[in-house]
Amino acid sequence: MAGYISPWTIVIGLIVIIVFSFVMAEYREMARVTLFGSSNKTSPSGSGAAFVASRDIQSLAGKVILITGAAGDLGRQTAIELAKHGRPARIYVADLPRDEAAKKAVVDRITHEAFGETKGSDGSEKTVHRTEVRFLELNLASFESIRACATEFAAKEDRLDILILNAGIIRVATGTTKEGYEVHFGVNYLGHALLLRLLVPVMEHTAQQPDSDVRVVRVSSEGHAMAPKGGIQLNKLKTDGADMVRYIHATFVGRLEMLMQNVLAGVYTALWAEQGCTHMFGTATRAPSP
Repeated sequence: MAGYISPWTIVIGLIVIIVFSFVMAEYREMARVTLFGSSNKTSPSGSGAAFVASRDIQSLAGKVILITGAAGDLGRQTAIELAKHGRPARIYVADLPRDEAAKKAVVDRITHEAFGETKGSDGSEKTVHRTEVRFLELNLASFESIRACATEFAAKEDRLDILILNAGIIRVATGTTKEGYEVHFGVNYLGHALLLRLLVPVMEHTAQQPDSDVRVVRVSSEGHAMAPKGGIQLNKLKTDGADMVRYIHATFVGRLEMLMQNVLAGVYTALWAEQGCTHMFGTATRAPSP
């Protein structure tokens, strides 16, 4: 089955990481992140994240939000929580193309989990304000699709208050995007970088409106600690990355190196956005570590 990793492969991979962490300093951070997770502890006690959606999501009335990869997992739950507690005007789910029935299923699930039944016991529509959820087709492995997504959004909206760059892939077979970039780097980094640049004019316009608070959120992790020594291997970005998976690395570590260099690039994106967009929007941009 594509994308499936057996438990034995995971166990062997963990053993390899542990061994390498003792032998080579560059793998110590990899071992810590893999075995113990993020060290990002934001609660006063340091025991975990202090964020509580029902308490900390303020009113988002009238705002427009776009979330990439919001058809599943983290992105979908983000859309649900923002709709349920913030009640923005609209949330755009930007995800891989699918038929109309599948798009409707995604929208209906988010709406239902955020607001429950939309009709009362007598069959009439409930009058409670509900965020409108819309689907946008977006394939981050294609610059053409990214441009089409940004164009469609701009044709429908004159404002964008929150852009959440959430989508990403992991553990897929070696390959390239439509433009020839290593697939992890192309989808997780380049695709989002292009989408952000294309949507900046809409966010700039929004930032000029009264009481605006425009934000860009770049979802990341501590995976940058597992990037290749020396940083991003620029000479390999227009390859399928197969030569990065070498000798004992072939089972686990090399694939992580190939994947995690795009996490490092994502951190660079967030830093660029923070420096380049703060003067435009007045709001800093961060790369949260889940």
